[in-house]
Amino acid sequence: MDERPYEPSDLEQIIAVYGASIHSLAAPFYTAEQLAAWAPQNPDVNRWQQRLASLHTIIMEHDGIIAGFASYQLDGYLDFLFTHPAFARKGVATRLCRRVEAGLSAATVSRVFTKASLVARLFFERRGFLVDFEELVECGGVQLRRYEMHKQSQKSE
Repeated sequence: MDERPYEPSDLEQIIAVYGASIHSLAAPFYTAEQLAAWAPQNPDVNRWQQRLASLHTIIMEHDGIIAGFASYQLDGYLDFLFTHPAFARKGVATRLCRRVEAGLSAATVSRVFTKASLVARLFFERRGFLVDFEELVECGGVQLRRYEMHKQSQKSE
């Protein structure tokens, strides 16, 4: 698998990975209504462009197919971490998370934090993240439960 920075031409595949991941990997944890609100059939492409423009995004790809992606901000916020279901449980998310943590640590960020879904909570806990609090957020007219989590960077420990 190859790792590289996000390019605007990746947008369509990124949106597809996001939707496929939510509708497949998160399906056991959320209702059909919640999944549809979180990853709608017709996503707002302009909103995606704007959001990704303000983030550092890393792509993991295999033979030109995006297997997963991670996006973060230099304040330590890990915004997106999604794997295409065909590449789930093959180390893609782990490699992406390590890469984000290393990049933030090199930028002297002492704390990485994220807002994890019910399915992602277990992944982040295995990586040493701690739950700060649970919250309900409104998304497309429905409530979704998630967890704010954090991890101190290796440099500060």
